[in-house]
Amino acid sequence: MKKNNNKIFVIDYDKLILFTYISLMIIGLIIMLDISSVRNSMMYFYRQLAYAIVSVIFVLYILFYVNMTKLRKWTTFLVGISIVLLILVLLKGETVKGATRSLNFGIVNFQPSFLARIVLILFFASIIDKKKEELTKAGIVEFIKHFLPLLAVTAIVYGLILKGQHLSSLIISASSLVCLLFLGGLRFKIVALALVIAIIAGFAVIKIGAKYRSERLDIYKKYCLFFHDSEIKSGKENEYQVRESLTALTSGKLFGTGADKGRAKHYYLPEARTDYVFTVIGEEFGFIGAIIVFGLHCLLFFRIMLMAYKQTDFYLQLVAMGLALNIFLNVLVNVGVSMSILPSTGNTLPYISYSGTAMLIDSISIGMILSISAKRKVI
Repeated sequence: MKKNNNKIFVIDYDKLILFTYISLMIIGLIIMLDISSVRNSMMYFYRQLAYAIVSVIFVLYILFYVNMTKLRKWTTFLVGISIVLLILVLLKGETVKGATRSLNFGIVNFQPSFLARIVLILFFASIIDKKKEELTKAGIVEFIKHFLPLLAVTAIVYGLILKGQHLSSLIISASSLVCLLFLGGLRFKIVALALVIAIIAGFAVIKIGAKYRSERLDIYKKYCLFFHDSEIKSGKENEYQVRESLTALTSGKLFGTGADKGRAKHYYLPEARTDYVFTVIGEEFGFIGAIIVFGLHCLLFFRIMLMAYKQTDFYLQLVAMGLALNIFLNVLVNVGVSMSILPSTGNTLPYISYSGTAMLIDSISIGMILSISAKRKVI
């Protein structure tokens, strides 16, 4: 029997997606160099640079060597690995500010919840593709009956993430998956019901759960961009971060103060390199700089959605859309928090903030998306 020595080569892919991704990574490195240089902590820049290099290598490897259709058969295995890692982080994980989210491997901290988010997207896309007809015709009872394994796995993963006090990650993931179900053909009334249940559950977790969450909601009521409740009394220390973020953003105006006059990065904003990096951009580079960064994220999202729409394989279409939503909703939350449109939460800006696991996982998502966009030739 002759061996099949045919080789598969990538002859084309969506170059605009790759260009936008690389542009955001470069901007992130410039911002991190700017922040690190005044905080005498260049170590953070060097780490970010190392993660950026590794991330780009992952993107290119996945683009040229990973077939997303073949990866589908590993979905159940990946779900199992994600659950094991989420359990392990609760048993052996590092606790920071009351939250247990990461596994410490010396110089590397790995957060399994980020991996779980993209694995769930692969899992949902696979199930929806297999049961598309049942999904489009299902009422509430039929949906629960036909998709019970899907709901059970999601409940286990989300329960573990919630136990680790990573509510923002759970909310972003749940929003992405609900959108994916809707794009897959689920009736709007069931989607609406799911959203109502999610909102009620979210408020219950905030009010009944850890005290810091309800305090953040009170601070949000006081500083919200759309309405202000000046009668809300909260401790000055608790509301400091939100107040400083708004102060820095408003001082940036149209063209910014310039990097040499930026105030927030000089320890006035403690989380300047992570949760509030968009604030630093808005202060130093103004509305113009902020809108360029946000615009690049929007371009990335809409380009991926357009590419996904053109796919003939429904599974690949859902995977690309799910990954795009997962990234872009993360952007909306981070920007919303910086502008006090949303309550404060620990959430990084994709490809810009100082982050290890988040940057790597979001880059792996781009690699998968580029692999889906690729046209291959057998030689």
